[in-house]
Amino acid sequence: MSKPMKKGVKVFLILLIAATLLTACFICVGIYAKMEFEKERTWLPPVPIAQQPSATELPDNAHDAYEYAMRLYREAVRSDRAEGSWYTDVDLGGDMELPFAEADNVLINDIRREAAGAVQALYPTVWGVKMSNEASEEIPVIDLKESDILEYPYDAGSVYNRKGEYRSDVYELVFKVDPAFEDAAALHESSVYKGICDALKDAVTVDSAELEVLEVELRFRVDRLTDQLQSVELSRLYNVAATVTFTDAYSAVVRDTGERQITVTMPYRATQHIIFMWYGLHFTKDYLEQKPNDMVALPLDVYVNFAAVQGEDFRLEYEISDPETLEIDKDAVLTVHKTNAVSDTEGIRVTAKLYYDGKVFQDDLIIFISEKDKTATGVRFWQDGYTMAVGGNEEPLPVEIRVPVNEQADNKAEEEYELLIEISDPEALSVEVDGKDLYATALKAAADPVTVSVTMKCGGHTYYAELPVTITQAKEAADNG
Repeated sequence: MSKPMKKGVKVFLILLIAATLLTACFICVGIYAKMEFEKERTWLPPVPIAQQPSATELPDNAHDAYEYAMRLYREAVRSDRAEGSWYTDVDLGGDMELPFAEADNVLINDIRREAAGAVQALYPTVWGVKMSNEASEEIPVIDLKESDILEYPYDAGSVYNRKGEYRSDVYELVFKVDPAFEDAAALHESSVYKGICDALKDAVTVDSAELEVLEVELRFRVDRLTDQLQSVELSRLYNVAATVTFTDAYSAVVRDTGERQITVTMPYRATQHIIFMWYGLHFTKDYLEQKPNDMVALPLDVYVNFAAVQGEDFRLEYEISDPETLEIDKDAVLTVHKTNAVSDTEGIRVTAKLYYDGKVFQDDLIIFISEKDKTATGVRFWQDGYTMAVGGNEEPLPVEIRVPVNEQADNKAEEEYELLIEISDPEALSVEVDGKDLYATALKAAADPVTVSVTMKCGGHTYYAELPVTITQAKEAADNG
């Protein structure tokens, strides 16, 4: 008569079983993603229209989107100005059924979900590979053909940061891909699959493992101001069916059924990441407004391979259109000496230049010098997002519009201003203007947040703000802060 197994041994065996089912872990190799910097649009001071940066437009059809995305990818993997890193995410969400008691099944699924990190460790992870024609063979190949695309959801172009704030500087091209794009038959030849089988050989042998590819999605993230590819994500969802036989030493784990061989199915998702870091520099703001005698650090990001050069193989220089008014020291701290004589619609141009790796990178920043209070003029939303329900009443949006007083006028009246309201989906949301207040009505539910854009023109300047509005079908209590 066999002795009952200890709970610890049983948990260990359950973990081994769960790992066996992860045969979908195969050749997915992805690029490590350096966290994207979060940059918030300053609602003040003004941006002259002539100084607003140009931006690429999101392609509105699958053909153009495919051509654009693949061109950017080819440029990135051959560039001598970019570094790449890669890794693979493993998601073991979803339940599976095993011939055990219900409580044990719950435990198995909990352990399986937590085993994702151990499985990910079996995949290659590469950091900071310099892209070039020579290095391009080392990174994953995205062999997407236009005929593989099932759907291109154009509306997926909106991007939000981790705080839920809309990012107008980045968009995503998302492709739903034919599952036949993935070669499931090649999975059993991967080193990851062989590694899992080898790790489990003392407990089980894998008799068979079949994988069905259910979904494939490709997501390209693009910096729309520089037209550079930031990242690629290739996500695959599988259904895994595995049959295993327990060795003599571990046969007691299936004593309830009397069979040493079991077959189970489970969902499995693997996401391959390819992320690029581009050498160069750029200002994280388009402009600054300062007062005389102000000191401020320049909003400047510089990207070089510090691990390789140890900060010694690059040089920063600054050109200032009015050096008598502004000064920038070696620590990138800007000092204002006096109110500039240049028209405040032009401002003072600061050009930062980076000399690195035999190349010169540069970017511009406009500085406005004024005695005025920086918060005197502008438009902004004081919330990151807003939620409404179809069928509700008209609601005020969380907007603040400030207009300066015309000191030259006898009645000290506000300066004249003009508001322009744009809605990304006017069939889902309508917005009415009442003075400096905006009132919105939800017309129908929308799968993605609807963006309300406000442009204000005042005193020869242009101000801009955006608010993502989530619209639900049913009337629900929304927490809008």
